[in-house]
Amino acid sequence: MLTATAMQPIKERLDPLGVTLSIQDGWLKLTSRHQKIDADCGLDAPGLWKPVGYGSVFEFPLETTLHRIDALELDDDPRVQVVSMVASWAQQTIDGGVPRGWAPPPRDRLDELVPAAALSFRSGSFIEPARLEADERTLRVQVSLGRLDDPMPASRREWVGLLLAAVSSVRLLRAGLRTRPGHGGSIEAAIDLTGAPAPIAEALLPIAVDALRHCFVFFVSTATIIGDAGCPSRMLDASPSRNTPSTRSRKT
Repeated sequence: MLTATAMQPIKERLDPLGVTLSIQDGWLKLTSRHQKIDADCGLDAPGLWKPVGYGSVFEFPLETTLHRIDALELDDDPRVQVVSMVASWAQQTIDGGVPRGWAPPPRDRLDELVPAAALSFRSGSFIEPARLEADERTLRVQVSLGRLDDPMPASRREWVGLLLAAVSSVRLLRAGLRTRPGHGGSIEAAIDLTGAPAPIAEALLPIAVDALRHCFVFFVSTATIIGDAGCPSRMLDASPSRNTPSTRSRKT
């Protein structure tokens, strides 16, 4: 049971880092007043930390994960043990490092948890394979939401920035760009489980794939239109600031 007494040692472990811990609506949330992840490089950062306006957050679906982790051999109080493991994971990845000696579950176990068919995302006519990246320093599931033309008009770049912020506002998800000068690039969404203890990684990976699939369905058409500079759009060819209600009212 997650009593104040049971949680106190975990909170004391996080205090020196300036990290606070709370649980609300089935989610475990760790908050730091310092922005530990570069907003432009978040796709490759290990773990679930991501920048927000006031610092960084690490959000974990506690209750959903517990439903999947019950079959594992944990102590009599699995909630406290899972919170402790997640807090350690957050603590060890807060500065962008990978815990010493960490490794993802074996590849055959990952394939059992997430079959290849589960990584084929579809929304209408849009079909895209998600990528499950696993090596000695990485466990990440990632998908391309749309191609990015090069060169890209300044107004479109602003809209891309707004799209990335919208995707990154979704729990678990981080968004960013993969670019090659002269060859365009892509708008990407990712959920990074690097550093997660094995029981947490195995329980959370199918949840992460489902979350990424929902992200793809919701954002792929918007990302495709914004990233295609040849797709005519009076709205997208103007700066977002010129499309606010206050700006439009001044024009009338």
